[in-house]
Amino acid sequence: MPAGVLGRLPSAGLPAGEVYGVILSKFRGVQLILGCAMALFAGGIAFQTLSFSMPGLVHDWNLAESLIGPLLSAAIFGLLLGYLFIAPLADRLGPRAVVCPAMLGLAASMGICFVAPNVEILILGRVLVGIAIGAAFPCAVSAASQHGPQRWRGAQVVGIYVAYSMGFLAAGLASAWLVPLYGWRAAWGLSLPAALIAAALLWHALPARLPHAPQSRPLASLFASDLRQGTLLFWLMCSIGLGLFYAVQGWLPLLAAREGMTYADAVTAANLFTVGNAVGAVPMIWWADRMGPFRALVCVSAIGLAGIALLGLSAGEGGKPFLLAAVLAGIGIGGGQKGMIAAASQFYPSQLRSTGIGWALGLGRFGALCGPLLIGFVTMHDVAGSTALLSLALPVPAIMLAAFWLDRTYGRIDRAADQQSPQQAMPNDQVR
Repeated sequence: MPAGVLGRLPSAGLPAGEVYGVILSKFRGVQLILGCAMALFAGGIAFQTLSFSMPGLVHDWNLAESLIGPLLSAAIFGLLLGYLFIAPLADRLGPRAVVCPAMLGLAASMGICFVAPNVEILILGRVLVGIAIGAAFPCAVSAASQHGPQRWRGAQVVGIYVAYSMGFLAAGLASAWLVPLYGWRAAWGLSLPAALIAAALLWHALPARLPHAPQSRPLASLFASDLRQGTLLFWLMCSIGLGLFYAVQGWLPLLAAREGMTYADAVTAANLFTVGNAVGAVPMIWWADRMGPFRALVCVSAIGLAGIALLGLSAGEGGKPFLLAAVLAGIGIGGGQKGMIAAASQFYPSQLRSTGIGWALGLGRFGALCGPLLIGFVTMHDVAGSTALLSLALPVPAIMLAAFWLDRTYGRIDRAADQQSPQQAMPNDQVR
C-alpha cells in the first residue's frame, strides 16, 4: 500500500486532518451565522415587547401621560449609547468580548424589566436593553460579513437583519397570546432564552483575538480620504431610512383612520407594512448580486417611493390599493435599511467595521426620533392624512441620489478584497 494512503480519505483525496479542519470550519461558520441571527432575533423581541404591553401597563400602574413618552424613548436612548460608544470597542477588543457580554446583559436587563416594581426601574431597564442591543447589533453584522465567500457576505448580512424583523413579529404574536391570559409582563421573558442561546453560540464561534492590529483612533479613521464621502453618505441614508421607517410604522394606522378607513383595515395595512419590511430582503439580495449593493439600493428605494406615493393617493379610498401600497412601502423601506447595513459591512475594512456600522446606525437614531415628530408637526396644522403620507415621499430621492453617488465613486464594493479599503481594492474604472 502506498505511503500515506491510510492518512487520507479516498473519496476526498485530502489528508484526514485537512478534511476534519474543513468540516470544523464549516460548522463554526454555520454556528456563527445562527448565533448572529439569534442575537438580532432576541434584540427584536426585547425592543418591541414594551409596545404590546403598554395598554395593560398603563392601566395597572395608572401611568401618567407625561411618563409614557420617556418610557417609550428609553430604549432608543440606550440604542444610541450602545451604537456610538460600546459597539466600536469590538474593533479594539474583538467581537466576542462585546457581543457575548451584551447578550448576557440583554437577558439581565429584560429580567430587570420583568420584575420592575415601578416606572423608574422599568425606564432604567429599558435603557439597559437598548444599550445591549446597540452594542451587539453592529458587532454581529460585522462578524457575519467576514465569513463565507465574498460574493454572498452582503446577502448574509441582509439575512440576519431579517431576524431582527422576525423578533418584532414574534413579540407581537406572543403578546397577543400571553398578555390576555397572564398580564402585560407575560411576554417579557421570551428574549431571555434567545439571548442566552446567542451568547453560547457566539462564544464558541467567534475568535478570541482580533485577526488584525486594532486601530488606535477608529472614529477618526472613518474620515480617511478614501472613506470620508462614503461615511457621510451612509450617515445621511441611515438617518433618512430610519426616520421613514418609524414615521410610517407609528403614524400609518392613525392617518389611515383619519381618512375614514376602518380600524381593521388600518391595522391590516400596518401589519402588511411590517411583512413588507421582511420581504424587502429578497429583491435587495437579488439585485445586489447582479448589479452591486449601491445600484440595488437605488432600485429598492424606487419601490419604496412608489409605495409611499400610492399610500397617500389611495388613503381616502382604502381597499386593496392601499394595502398593496403598504406592502410596497415596507419592501422599499425595509429592503433599503437592510441594504444600507449590508453595504456598510462591505464598505468598511474589517478593522473599522463595527465602528462604521455602529456610528451609521447610531446617528440614524436621530432620524428615528425626528421622523415621527415631523409628521406630528404636519398633522398639527390640519393637514389631511393623505397629504401627510405623501410628504414622506419627499426625502426618498435623497437616498437614491446618495446611493447613486456611492456607486459612481466606489463601484462594486461587494467584489473588493476584504482587507482593503473600497478605492484601493476596486478602482471605479475596473468595475464598470
